[in-house]
Amino acid sequence: MSQLIVRAADRAARAHANQRRKGEGDIPYVNHCTAVAALVASVTDDEATLAAALLHDTVEDSDATLDDIIREFGPQVAEIVSAVTDAEEITDLPLAERKTKQAKKMRSAPLGAKLVKIADQTSNLTDIVNIPPGWSVEKRTAYLEGTIQVVDACRGVNEALEQKFDEAADRLRATL
Repeated sequence: MSQLIVRAADRAARAHANQRRKGEGDIPYVNHCTAVAALVASVTDDEATLAAALLHDTVEDSDATLDDIIREFGPQVAEIVSAVTDAEEITDLPLAERKTKQAKKMRSAPLGAKLVKIADQTSNLTDIVNIPPGWSVEKRTAYLEGTIQVVDACRGVNEALEQKFDEAADRLRATL
């Protein structure tokens, strides 16, 4: 394992140290970051993309900035993290509107960002099934529809990863 990946894993663990995943149990949030990285690692060995997968929520969910990511991990990792990070002005929008804006942004995102975003959405759907957050059927359905919109904007980058997303979506659909 490269130094870059180890440093990214350490940074993600520190950034999310006191955070827990929504849903049943007391699951450390960093588990989501490693799940996303594992999905990405199943389709690429590009170190910048793998580091970005570990760091994908660091700017949104901690006091880290994109400048911190550039300084610590370089511009290539930061470009991917930036592409998958929601702009501050959309974080409080209704889910459907936020997902539409994410999809629009992903259409022009770099390949690595699209891989990370598909893996992120796959992990989120998997967790909704495996550690249910107590959401209503309507909220789970709306979330599923939003993730499909985002992933559709990324399609064409990796068939195997897209298939994993489709399987996770099917598993969630089966619970609705």
